[in-house]
Amino acid sequence: MKKFLATFMATMMIFSFAGCQSGSDQESAEQAAAEEKGWYSEHYDAEKMKGTTLNMYAVTDSIIPALDAFYEDTGIKVESLTMKNGEMLQRITNEKDSGTVLADLWFTGGADAYIKGAESGLTMPYKSPMVEGLGADMKDEDGNWTGTSLTVVNWIVNIEAIEELGAKVPETWEDLLQPELKGMVSMPDPASSGTAYNTISAILQTRGEEDGWAYLEKLIEQVPFFTPRGSDPVDMTISGEAAVGIAAGTGFAEMEDAPENIKIVYPADGTGWWPQPLAILEGSAHPDEAKVFVDWALSDRGLEEIGKCQRALLVREDVPTVEGLLPLSEINLFPTDFKANAKDRDAILEQWAAKAVK
Repeated sequence: MKKFLATFMATMMIFSFAGCQSGSDQESAEQAAAEEKGWYSEHYDAEKMKGTTLNMYAVTDSIIPALDAFYEDTGIKVESLTMKNGEMLQRITNEKDSGTVLADLWFTGGADAYIKGAESGLTMPYKSPMVEGLGADMKDEDGNWTGTSLTVVNWIVNIEAIEELGAKVPETWEDLLQPELKGMVSMPDPASSGTAYNTISAILQTRGEEDGWAYLEKLIEQVPFFTPRGSDPVDMTISGEAAVGIAAGTGFAEMEDAPENIKIVYPADGTGWWPQPLAILEGSAHPDEAKVFVDWALSDRGLEEIGKCQRALLVREDVPTVEGLLPLSEINLFPTDFKANAKDRDAILEQWAAKAVK
């Protein structure tokens, strides 16, 4: 009997070891396949996570092809609900206050909203190994959010309108103050547009309060009215209602179908910008899967997919971007303190509203 038990136990140990070895081999194979595609996450468990669905809030549906690529790589589905930046922050706040967090991920939008969200405990800190090497202004130091792509303030210029007005094509911010351009500069309302708010806050940070407001008061006189949406100045410039539109984008490629007389200009003396952040929401029902998405999105594989679907400049220049985009190294970016952007927002908008009354 003792001999039988000894043989039985030995056999069971062999099967157990073989099972563990098989499981280990399977995990190694999965990670090897992931690394071959250009991504890696220590949190990834294909068998456990396959069929899981993550919920995401985003400001654009242009990222959906990247979410599809993530599903192909991992078997984890991501459902995205699109809304405006301010609406997202309010919804996430309301859900946290009610104790019912419906989303796992928060992706795209203005960095100032993410900073406010982190201060309110809305985001779950996670420092992905993929963030090493990113500049300090591309990520939160505590891991509450990390930038993926960049949005850069630019001008959409109607060359025909400029020539008819007898003005010169603007190259610097001072050029927007040409008398010939009075009433022909289009700009969104900074209270509703991240493009406009980042424009004025960057000018104030760069020039200082006194000189910055002095410039902005002159710029206000050039603008007949402030549009509700950040995309409006583009449409107005293309139609000829404006000669110059203050807008924001990711590079020359997004205007490839525009008329020949429309040109994108990046101010030679510097321009505003912000990273498109990604964060995990505090209270996420699937925190490990959310970490896998963050690792994937910040990897070579993920950033390349995000760059393609958003036609975007990326936070890492070593990752290939879409052909036709102006290299980030050729754009003069203002140094920007995004925490100050968030902290000073209400005060800046209050002062702007007082000066912008027409």
